[in-house]
Amino acid sequence: MTRTGLLALMASVAMTSVAAADCRIMRFTFHLSQNDSVSTTGISTGGSACVTRLWSGGASVFRSAAVTVPPTKGTVTESGTMRFRYKPSAGLKGTDRYSIRICGSDRAGSGCSTITHVITLE
Repeated sequence: MTRTGLLALMASVAMTSVAAADCRIMRFTFHLSQNDSVSTTGISTGGSACVTRLWSGGASVFRSAAVTVPPTKGTVTESGTMRFRYKPSAGLKGTDRYSIRICGSDRAGSGCSTITHVITLE
């Protein structure tokens, strides 16, 4: 796989003072110029928030990002430029999902990619 058009999503881990409570989102790549859709998984324990931060640089430039499919068991808010915070509703278990659409350009051209997060609530 070439580096052209390859972007990596960096997922920050939000942790609280409770040792058993945290959130982890798997890293993945996507290609803006291919207008692709990708999925990633995550686990939120103890009701912890998940923070996703999108980093652009080099040949990759993000123009916009927005939640296109909201979660049904929590909320997603944009908390800064290209930074999204998912917070599950208190006491809920199971699976939740939401999608973020990112538009911009890379060495191969411009386009948009949709990233779907599937979060297991424990």
